[in-house]
Amino acid sequence: MTDAPPGSREPRDRPVLDEIDRRIIAELQQDGRRTYGRIAAAVGLTEAPTRQRVARLTRSNLIEIVAITNPAAFGCRLRVAVGLRCEGDLDTIAAAIAGVDEVDWLVATAGRYDLIAELRCVDEQHLYSLLTDRIRVIPGVHGVETLLYLNLFKAAYSWPPGSGRRIPDETTAARRCAPVLPVLTGDGEEVPLDEIDRRIIAELQQDGRRTYGRIAEAVGLTLAPTRQRVARLIDTGVIKVAAIVNPRTAGPLRRAAVGLHCAGDLDAIAAAIARVDEVEWLMATAGGFDLMAEVGYLDEEHLHRLVTGRIRTIPGVRGVEILIFLSIFKVRYPWPPGLAHREPAHP
Repeated sequence: MTDAPPGSREPRDRPVLDEIDRRIIAELQQDGRRTYGRIAAAVGLTEAPTRQRVARLTRSNLIEIVAITNPAAFGCRLRVAVGLRCEGDLDTIAAAIAGVDEVDWLVATAGRYDLIAELRCVDEQHLYSLLTDRIRVIPGVHGVETLLYLNLFKAAYSWPPGSGRRIPDETTAARRCAPVLPVLTGDGEEVPLDEIDRRIIAELQQDGRRTYGRIAEAVGLTLAPTRQRVARLIDTGVIKVAAIVNPRTAGPLRRAAVGLHCAGDLDAIAAAIARVDEVEWLMATAGGFDLMAEVGYLDEEHLHRLVTGRIRTIPGVRGVEILIFLSIFKVRYPWPPGLAHREPAHP
C-alpha cells in the first residue's frame, strides 16, 4: 500500500460493495494468489465475472493485493509503537517522521499522544539510535514514550470486521507468539534469502497476483524454479500474499487505538478481547499499557457501545484509554523499505 500523504482525508466517492464483493475480498484476504476458479466457486459466480470484479476492486483502489513480508527474514525482530507529544505544525513534524525508513505506520490521534508511530528495528541499540538521532531531534517533538510489543494476539488485514479469519484457534487462551518470529525451515534452520528471492519478493510486493511467467522473466529463471521459490517463501512464512483493504475507500469505518490496563491472567483477558470482531490488532506491550488494540467502528455510538459494553466488562480489564485516529500519514506493508524499488540485478 502506498504511503498516505500528510493530512490525507477520506474521498467523498466510494465504490458500492455488494455481498459478493465482500466475499471475494474475504477469499483474497486469506490467499491473495487464490485462483479465479476457486474464488468463483466460493462466491457462486463463473470465472469471467469473478475476474471482472477483482479487476474493478483493484482499479478503484479499494484493495491492493501484495506480498506482506516477515521483517525477521530481513533481520528486523523488534517492533515498537512510539507515542509522541508535539508542539507546532503537526503536518510538518509528521512528514519528517514519515521520512524515517524504519517507520512503517504513522497516525495523528486525539488522546495522550499527538502522533503514534510504529517502528521495526534490528535490536535495542538500533531502536535507541532511531529515537535519539532521528526522532527526538525533529523540531516540535518534545515527548517520546515507547511501547515494546511483547506478544501478538491478533493481527488482521481484513475489512469489514469479521470478514477474515482473525481470532485465535484456542477458545480458552490467547495465542502466545512473538510479534516478529524468525523464519524457519521444517528442520528448524533459518531460511536463507538470496538475491533472486529478494527480487521475487519485490515483484510480488508490486503485484501479489503477478504471473509466474512474468516473475520468471524479471528474475532470470525458468517457470518451474520460480514456482518452487514462491511456494517456499509462502510456506516458510517469509511472505504472505493478501488483499489489503484501503480504509479510505472501503467505507465509513473509523479507527482508534485502545490502551488497556489489566489485572490477572493477561492471556485470558487477551483471548476475550480478541473474540470481539471490531478488534483488528491486539498486542501485549511493555510501556504505558498492558495491552494495546486497534479497533474499527462506524460512529461514536458504535465506539461507545464497543468499549463500554464489550471491552470494559471483560474480567480483568481495569482501565481503558481511547486514542481516536484523526489522520493517517503513513501505512506501508512491503518490507524492507525500498525492496520493491531496487534496480534489477543481472542474473
